[in-house]
Amino acid sequence: MSRFGRGWLCGSPSFDRFVFAAATIGSMIGLAAIASRAKAADDPVEKKIPAPEDIDLETSDGLQMQATFYGSNQGKNAVPVIMLHAWKGSRADFAGLALDLQARGCAVIVPDLRGHGKSTTIKRGGETSTIEQPTMRKGDIEAMVTYDLEAVKTYLMDRNNAGELNIEKLCVVGNEMGATVAINWAIYDWHWAQLPTVKQGQDVKALVLISPPMNFQGINIAASLNQPLLQTGLSVLLIAGKKNSKAMEDAKHINSSLIRLRGKPPTDPQEAADRQDLFFDAIDGISLQGANILNDKTILARLDLDVAQFIELRLTNKKFPWTNRKPALGQ
Repeated sequence: MSRFGRGWLCGSPSFDRFVFAAATIGSMIGLAAIASRAKAADDPVEKKIPAPEDIDLETSDGLQMQATFYGSNQGKNAVPVIMLHAWKGSRADFAGLALDLQARGCAVIVPDLRGHGKSTTIKRGGETSTIEQPTMRKGDIEAMVTYDLEAVKTYLMDRNNAGELNIEKLCVVGNEMGATVAINWAIYDWHWAQLPTVKQGQDVKALVLISPPMNFQGINIAASLNQPLLQTGLSVLLIAGKKNSKAMEDAKHINSSLIRLRGKPPTDPQEAADRQDLFFDAIDGISLQGANILNDKTILARLDLDVAQFIELRLTNKKFPWTNRKPALGQ
């Protein structure tokens, strides 16, 4: 049971605040929730939710990376969620949201990205060096995409092959800097060359972008927004505070870019529940952004419900069959 007293990912049907929605998400979630509650009633007693686990990861460039994994009790049905913190933030910023989504059945991993939290040591060729946030540049942010997230994905792939989650339903939540990393890594994940017998990448199916900047540390996402994958291939939830003019301006620009090829959603609630894949929550009266937006209990409760309903609508209720992705011997 979730902290809202309902079945797994069956939150309150009130998503009508999204500005790009012909039919309210509340109606769509209400329809989806009926099926989810009926299924839950037939299920046996759920397994105990695992305790959060601090884990050590190592990137291919030698970063000794720290992360926390919030395991699921849903096995192969679990939606995996990667949460990426803001500039000057750490995995601790997402502790509340991670626990909430774990209680709803998700398998959540929250890393300290390089130069942040406890991910500051690089071991390479017998030598040890330190990377710290104040000295980081554009190349370090790019390394989060090519190295840090790949190490996180490898860990989740092992959990998938153990039957503890379904990597085919991967969702990435990024806050500020984390949103920049999330967008670029989703594209990176979908550009792996496909082998005859082994699927590589193409697992990210949904993005939640909190206060996403158009330009961060010299990385402009304009070109990324023109990628066909972001235009039509992924489900996207945008969240920003209305009182922060810069954050709202950037979020609106991203929303407009993504609308161009997606078109307006259907007006019929049932059809919209099946097809609508772009949502924008502009939070009234809020100027908080970055790590601060996750520290306000009222906002956190709203984010929790927003993200949970989005995951149910676009991942839980969609058919992404679990597969064992362990390469065969000799590959």
